[in-house]
Amino acid sequence: MNPIEKDNKLKILEEGLARFSIFKEDVDAIPSKSMNVFYNKKMEINRDITSLTIQAYQELYDKRDIIIVDSMAGSGVSSIRLLKECKNIKKIYINDISPVAKDLININLRLNNLVEENAKIKVLDKNASHLLSTLAFKSKYKKPDVISIDPWGTPNKYIDPAFKAIKQKEGMICITATDTAVLFGVKSDACLRKYMAKPLHNKFCKEIGARILIYFISRIANINNMGIIPLLTFYSNHFIRVFVKTFKKKSLITKYIKNYGFIFHCKKCGHRFTIQERNLESPDTCKICGELNKFNYAGPLWLDEIHDSEFIEILHILNEKSDFKNKKRLEKILKYCQDEINMPAYYFNLHNLCKQLKCKRIPKIEQLIEIIKQAGYEASRTHFDFTSIKTNMDILSLKRILTS
Repeated sequence: MNPIEKDNKLKILEEGLARFSIFKEDVDAIPSKSMNVFYNKKMEINRDITSLTIQAYQELYDKRDIIIVDSMAGSGVSSIRLLKECKNIKKIYINDISPVAKDLININLRLNNLVEENAKIKVLDKNASHLLSTLAFKSKYKKPDVISIDPWGTPNKYIDPAFKAIKQKEGMICITATDTAVLFGVKSDACLRKYMAKPLHNKFCKEIGARILIYFISRIANINNMGIIPLLTFYSNHFIRVFVKTFKKKSLITKYIKNYGFIFHCKKCGHRFTIQERNLESPDTCKICGELNKFNYAGPLWLDEIHDSEFIEILHILNEKSDFKNKKRLEKILKYCQDEINMPAYYFNLHNLCKQLKCKRIPKIEQLIEIIKQAGYEASRTHFDFTSIKTNMDILSLKRILTS
């Protein structure tokens, strides 16, 4: 028996199809690096969507006998869930730099009767970058199909070794960023330093931050002679989780590079629009309010789609079959993600606009969307902010509808 178990320091919890132990003092603790082994209950929805996404990836791309790398596993709950909820896993690397975490992972594997399957389970306590680099240059090595990067803070330094290790065609990398203050423009200098892009701290900064992250991921892929296609971009509980598929075709890489660009925002009237990086010519005057030099901008960032429609349809079906506690919430988020496809790369916060306009009441969102569509424009909900809408209607026309 492990000394951790002898001293009765652990508490057993359940999540998805997994049972797992964590330190009793960490159960209700605020997530931090000072925990015995890192665990964040609020990230359960992250682990739910990761399980669904790997199942959808296997189904859509006919992936069998897949190899997975969970590079920052903590207690190992996410990996154990994958082993119990996903089929056809040939090998999984469960890694955490902490030796205490490694011990806890082995305890949790035994708790789920997975010890006898050690031929396909490899538990490690290496630095994540070192592990990925080792796997990338290992001789006679089959590259992994899926790599998960889920750090405390920025994932930026792990992305390059992940692309060196991943399968170059139809591999999937799952990347979490929890440094939302950086990506959302609260710490703009840090964003320039970490992601080589200028953020904006405004009412639609969540989507700007997600698109900066995808741009950065795509650029690192390009350096490694690969491109990416975002399958799902997921924001919840102050984190962004991006799932991207790799490809190697050079002509397609060039095509996607055309979709790097900037979002401009008029500080006077709130008008917003996008410009491709290669066509960059910043206007001096706002075409809505006529003000001179009132623009702020964010970028470079990803202007193309951030979700794949077919992939989300499969996620819907898989979620419907699941027994996850977050099932209804996931259903709502996935519907809004589907609605975001083919919509502009920004949104409008209705509470903020109604406050500016001193409206007597805030309209029902579905009713407002229908009015906008009747006027000949597109409109939808957005998962980034449940009190916002996406639309290609200009802000002046939107304000007229709100005041009427």
